[in-house]
Amino acid sequence: MTIVAGVALVSASACSPSEGAGDGSSETTGESPSGEVLASVKPCEILSSETLKSFGLQLPGKPEEMLPWKPACKYEGDPVDATIIKNKRQTVSSSEEESNWAKFDRTKVNGRPGATAITKGSTQARICNVMFDAGQGLIQVQALEVGRFDEIDECAKGLELAKKVEPNVPEPA
Repeated sequence: MTIVAGVALVSASACSPSEGAGDGSSETTGESPSGEVLASVKPCEILSSETLKSFGLQLPGKPEEMLPWKPACKYEGDPVDATIIKNKRQTVSSSEEESNWAKFDRTKVNGRPGATAITKGSTQARICNVMFDAGQGLIQVQALEVGRFDEIDECAKGLELAKKVEPNVPEPA
């Protein structure tokens, strides 16, 4: 945990997206030397400051490394907190096969195969995961309602944010 905190402090500036980030100006579609299509995608740099602020999210985002193949960026906000996750080992189809979902609904995110999903442990917590295929993996946007506003649909908010993320990541490989 200390290492993660240190990384967060050292790389906090890396999580502040540039004003042009998220508008298609960054190069995220080229393959890395290892051939990994998602290598250049940085969760804290996918969206512009303006886009993040329009969703009520505070800057800078905080980098998190859930697992080595699953880096993320967490944003606190109002009415939802959001976490953008890059998963290099799963696709929407492989995620659907997991047994931890209370609800898993297939959808499209700007035409890409996607899903909205709620884990068994978060049905009362008002957390929704929106995912779509990207590169050789998937991008997941997790939306967490920060208050008990009942009128907030965290899946709808997550889908809105995912639709802004989608143009800035590689097409499925």
